[in-house]
Amino acid sequence: MVRVDTLQTVSGNVLKQSPVLLEGRAAAAGAHGNCSSNMNLHDVGGRRRFEDSEFTLRIYPGNIAEGTIYCPVSARKNTTAADVIEQVIDRLRLDRTKLYVLAEVKEFGGEEWILNPSDCPVQRMMLWPRMALENRFGGEDYRFLLREKNLDGSIHYASLQMWLRVTEERRRMVERGFLPQPPPKEYEDLCSLPDLNEKTLLDNLRARRFKQEKIYTYVGSILIVINPFKFLPIYNPKYVKMYDNHQLGKLEPHIYAVADVAYHTMLQRRQDQCIVISGESGSGKTQSTNFLIHHLTALSQKGFASGVEQTILGAGPVLEAFGNAKTAHNNNSSRFGKFIQVNYQESGTVRGAYVEKYLLEKSRLVYQEHNERNYHVFYYLLAGTTDEEKKEFHLKKPEEYHYLNQMTKKPHRLHWDNYYESEADCFTVEGEDLKHDFERLQLAMEMVGFLPATRKQ
Repeated sequence: MVRVDTLQTVSGNVLKQSPVLLEGRAAAAGAHGNCSSNMNLHDVGGRRRFEDSEFTLRIYPGNIAEGTIYCPVSARKNTTAADVIEQVIDRLRLDRTKLYVLAEVKEFGGEEWILNPSDCPVQRMMLWPRMALENRFGGEDYRFLLREKNLDGSIHYASLQMWLRVTEERRRMVERGFLPQPPPKEYEDLCSLPDLNEKTLLDNLRARRFKQEKIYTYVGSILIVINPFKFLPIYNPKYVKMYDNHQLGKLEPHIYAVADVAYHTMLQRRQDQCIVISGESGSGKTQSTNFLIHHLTALSQKGFASGVEQTILGAGPVLEAFGNAKTAHNNNSSRFGKFIQVNYQESGTVRGAYVEKYLLEKSRLVYQEHNERNYHVFYYLLAGTTDEEKKEFHLKKPEEYHYLNQMTKKPHRLHWDNYYESEADCFTVEGEDLKHDFERLQLAMEMVGFLPATRKQ
């Protein structure tokens, strides 16, 4: 039996430490993040083998990517030129219909040596003089260039020296105000930011992504989600199929990509996978969990739905009704944490699921702060039942119940004899349809397996 586990926390801040790319034409990086700016075959302790070292190569695209001086690429000893070119194409979003080759230059403006796709750039770089390897920021005698290949097999050359001179002159003109500022580049992965600080990070998240309704952004293998507080049309079957069996980072950041990687890694490695969802109240943890469960069940169905998948999907509305409530900052705040375990067969189909709750806010049943409500299920019941059911169960309006009407009163500081001042119409939430939610709850309880007699109780 294999399984995928998802864990949702009630609230909390998570410090995400992202790797910082060490820029250098030849920068060695150890497996544990220890970086060395020189080109020794070992790390600082002198014990790391060259084969295990990771290097950052600077690939100069020239006029292929206007405005980009160089593209940093991570590579190992056995990384081929074809692999390096593929990374550059992904990072710079180059035209994949064109052919590219990697060229080695040992003197600025000198002869270029075209690398075969199977050649290893790191091994060739190790043959460079020591001064060229250590002089990261000075001298341009040794470098790797990206060249475009013509249809007849020849290489399309351009004067790199002239291009660098024009680029530098354009930068100066922009600084002096003679040319407009170029539009800022958008980064899908914050680890790719050339200058990683609070300002560039927030600008990339807010101005260049969130305002374009791109709510997902990677930090390595971590997915940052910014709650848009509205529905976006990016959760339909088209996107389920689009993200099926794709590596993380190959497509636009999406919650489906995380679920897809966990699902296929589980099948390939036969190991349990865990997805942790954490954030502040109102950040969208509950909705993200629902999207994950929907995608995981969609991957399992393979064109048909079973009773197990329907039961798992139906559990969400039931848990929300009995465990979520309106707070001052969130109209659908989860007042408990939950652990969801989805069990799969070896074929990849869902076998079953297990849900465990943590830290339910029991005090909310008898007391709520100002502008907050009790759990949703009470308001669903009072608004969704028919007149006959209200008469049969002696149901009243919510303001007539003490454990439901506390939100309609707020402290009045001026007169102790009238300490509480009532507010009108505090039981409704904008955009909420309690009758529809009650019908949805009944349907979900039926899907989960509640008998009619149990639902009536």
